[in-house]
Amino acid sequence: MFNLIFRFVLGLVFMAAFVFSISAQDSVKYIDKTKKGESDINGLITGDSVKGLLIKVQKEPAPKLIPAVDIINVNYSSTAIGSIELKSALGKEIRANLPATKEAERLKLYEEAVKDITALLPIVKADVRLSKYLNFRIAKIKADLAKIKPEILPDALKSLNTVRLDNPDSWMTLNAFKIEADLQEFKGDFDAALKLYQGVSKLPGIPPEIKTDSDFLILKLFMRTNRMAEAEAKLNEVEKAIPQDDPRRVQVLLVKSQANLLNDKLETLVVDLNNVIALSVENYIRGKALNLLGEYYLKKNMPTEAFWEFLKVDTLYSQDVDEHAKALYNLSILFDKVKNDPIRSRQATDKLMESTYSKTEFQKKVSSDK
Repeated sequence: MFNLIFRFVLGLVFMAAFVFSISAQDSVKYIDKTKKGESDINGLITGDSVKGLLIKVQKEPAPKLIPAVDIINVNYSSTAIGSIELKSALGKEIRANLPATKEAERLKLYEEAVKDITALLPIVKADVRLSKYLNFRIAKIKADLAKIKPEILPDALKSLNTVRLDNPDSWMTLNAFKIEADLQEFKGDFDAALKLYQGVSKLPGIPPEIKTDSDFLILKLFMRTNRMAEAEAKLNEVEKAIPQDDPRRVQVLLVKSQANLLNDKLETLVVDLNNVIALSVENYIRGKALNLLGEYYLKKNMPTEAFWEFLKVDTLYSQDVDEHAKALYNLSILFDKVKNDPIRSRQATDKLMESTYSKTEFQKKVSSDK
């Protein structure tokens, strides 16, 4: 009888240990390029650098590298805090970023997330990696919050700068650079954004593909600020660095088409942009290409053709705020001019005046046109 009880208790101990080992694993959610979607991987994180995270999966012979640019979220196992409490605080940011969340609710969730995660910092102080990650998440949320409440921009930028200084060689370093640069662009300080993008290539051990991604961001910044001579020089540099079979060549063709449109080099523009639309699987790229086609037709005094391109962006590819704002602005004119529909024209204007588009040049433009 005693032996039976002993074996039963011992079995419970082993089962508890097994359950703990499973629940105590680290996990990473990331963009899986092979599956063209999101994936999760569980195991033990054994390395962290600007290249990404190394995670050792049970029964696999070697750790797997998850590139920094592909990482969405990380769950660090910790004995300092329960997983439910941690997920509750971090989950508010996830809920805030859902497409269906309205701006007022998003603002509330961001503010609560910052408060709740900040309250966890003293509890997890001894767990260095979790503590650093939570500070990164706070900085990231503040950056999103600053786009709704611009008055906290200085605090958000300071938090991101602190994350970069505290993590000189981490997957979070690269992400902090990019988020801070994006926030500087939002602020209108394009020189500060440029310095941050350029700083990415100086990070220790930066992989060539990440440097090329950074060069793309610099190229787009030059295009947005109409620094065409610098944009064309960077375009040539990027084009030489990307292999012929690299999917990013579609982006090169898109940027080249935008430059050609600005410089009135229109001979192959329609063919090039239709190739971009056919070859790309990204909504942002398709939306931008359609907007460029619309602008091409306007240059050619073909408003009907332009109308249909802008309408496609509005109905199918409205995910990017700036590109959607451009389409709405043109539709606010073309619904009346092409379709003799002043009601739809007014609806496009009203849509463009919503707070979502408050930082776009086209909201300012439609306001000045009144």
